[in-house]
Amino acid sequence: MNRPSPWRTVAALAVLVPAWGLACASIALAWIFQLPAAPVAGTFLSPAPPQAQARFDDIGVAVAFVYAPLAAVLLLRRPQPVAVLLGAHAVGSGLAAFGVQYGLLALEDPTLPGAGLLAYAGGWAFVPGTFLTAIVPLLLLPGGRGALRRMLLRVVATATVVATAASMTQRGDGPLDNPLAPAWPGYQSVLPGAYAVAAAVTLCCSLVVAGILARHALRAGREERSPLLWLLVGHIFLTASYVVTVLPASLQLADPIWVFGTIAPIVGQIFYPSAILVMGLQHRLRGIDVAVSAVLTTSILAVLAAAAYLLTVTALETLGPPTPVAVFTTAAAIAVGLLPARRVIHHRVDRLVYGEAGAPERLVNTLGAEVGEIATGSDGLRALASALRRTLRLGSVRISTATDRGTDERGSRTATTASDAVGVRVGTPQGTPVLFTLDAGGGEADRPAVLAVTGSDPDLQVGRRARETIADLAPVIGVVVRLAAASTALDAARRSAADARHAERRALRRELHDGLGPALSGAGFSLAAAANLLARGDRAAAEATAVRVGELLEAQTLTLTGLARGGTAAVTDLVGGLDALVASFAGAASAVRLVVADAVALDPRRSGILLRIAAEAVLNAVRHAGAGAVVVTLGGADDVVLRVHDDGRGLGEHRSAGVGLASMREWAQEADFQVEWVQPADGGTLVRVRAADRRG
Repeated sequence: MNRPSPWRTVAALAVLVPAWGLACASIALAWIFQLPAAPVAGTFLSPAPPQAQARFDDIGVAVAFVYAPLAAVLLLRRPQPVAVLLGAHAVGSGLAAFGVQYGLLALEDPTLPGAGLLAYAGGWAFVPGTFLTAIVPLLLLPGGRGALRRMLLRVVATATVVATAASMTQRGDGPLDNPLAPAWPGYQSVLPGAYAVAAAVTLCCSLVVAGILARHALRAGREERSPLLWLLVGHIFLTASYVVTVLPASLQLADPIWVFGTIAPIVGQIFYPSAILVMGLQHRLRGIDVAVSAVLTTSILAVLAAAAYLLTVTALETLGPPTPVAVFTTAAAIAVGLLPARRVIHHRVDRLVYGEAGAPERLVNTLGAEVGEIATGSDGLRALASALRRTLRLGSVRISTATDRGTDERGSRTATTASDAVGVRVGTPQGTPVLFTLDAGGGEADRPAVLAVTGSDPDLQVGRRARETIADLAPVIGVVVRLAAASTALDAARRSAADARHAERRALRRELHDGLGPALSGAGFSLAAAANLLARGDRAAAEATAVRVGELLEAQTLTLTGLARGGTAAVTDLVGGLDALVASFAGAASAVRLVVADAVALDPRRSGILLRIAAEAVLNAVRHAGAGAVVVTLGGADDVVLRVHDDGRGLGEHRSAGVGLASMREWAQEADFQVEWVQPADGGTLVRVRAADRRG
């Protein structure tokens, strides 16, 4: 984890030290000198009754202790306007609490320096932060700031300035003088009214902000709704505390109502800062999440216990002075009543801090919904990685079949060959990854599936709760990974089978078109020639032609038998095969003859392929080109093993079309031949077959 900048550290200490120092000094003065609860008369411009003003310093101490560390953490990890505002509120509340006690002490010792200034600071130092907290939610809500938000910000800021100025310059009628108050009777006469109007306006704005918060909470998704609800509850309690600054003592409301109005801000200081911490830091909460969860749980229980005790004792006082037995019984009942609430509070705090990771059953349900019907291959793994990244608020998730360089779930360094890793990755890695071995109880032991995760901030590591959750779910995730891999293998096998079927169909098409087709055509021509010979009375020649047709058909029968068995037509006597091919076209209109220019030594398989290429070339010349003469030449100069030259029409624009030409290319490629079609200057077509190695 990277260290924060010195300026951030200085800013955090500038909030934490004065706020806590002043709050502790206030407690020390009150305890050492046994000072009264009520502040110095006339120092508060608020019209609240004395019993409410008597608790203002307690509220200031609570605010200083709660908001100072909150502001310090925000300044260290994510400086923002909310952090500055809360820091000013913490320091101002600490100063107000100290000012109240210092003013009370000055009544006993008038020689204390700055008594009037500090005593009146108890009545105004808390005002800016208290009023401005009404608009803190507007600074945390996502989305742009619309016209309503901008108006609320301006109105509350103006009301804060008015209330602060009025409190600082008011001239009370108490025993101490305010050195900041001008001696202007007319000015002093309007200050109470100005303060009351500013407080009322702020209260109305706070109610509007509560409505905006409620609307966002209702529209938010499940993941974002929890902190919004916490913020709403805290804001409602703080809004209730504003009532104390607005309602005058002349209303003579019941004491429990005033007590609630004074403890409401203390209760709000738990829910409100908790939500601010989570919403303000977001992913930067990692690394302090466990401490934050424990502190929030304990603090909420303590505040609830204190609030319940205070309300109960106040209610008992309306019936008469409570006896020690009643007080003890009340405390015991509250303690017992909060025991079952601790589990609920702890669960809710974990949900607030960790999101879905705070509730493993919710995480399992979410993952099940995300990948219940997992897609095959990388799509399925990517869906799983996306679900993990979203529910655990991680920066990146990588699932692979081999380990990577990083740290394992126990923090140990791990290194293997990254080039062997195959899988998917979602998000951009931030810092050193944490690795988890996904052992699904089988599979490749030497190449286990690995899950590598990184935090969403390079300055922070993956939180402990997230690591524990992933470790618990690792076997389940491993099963999903193995299922995805098996599905991928099944798809690959299906594709291979389909490719094999297509290859067999292409081979069958070539055999029928290039082998049987020309042979049957040649047989047809020979039978026509035999018929002509019989018509002319040359019975011997006709019988010889019929014998050749029989031999040709018998050879094709053997070829079909080999094709049915999946074999390749092989030719051991290439010259004899070419001679039979030429003889089969004896009855055709085209004169086909064979020229053996050179001996060609090829293995039987390649000889059979060369014979098929020759048969297709001759058939094209006789049937399609209208050739009068076709010359088949075996061997020759250079690397040419076969030439078929005709004087027909030529290929023209059909050089790359047709099943025959495609078959010739495929056969040539299979036997390591090169086939080319040339249009000679004297017309016709020349089919030339070259072989890199004529020796076979």
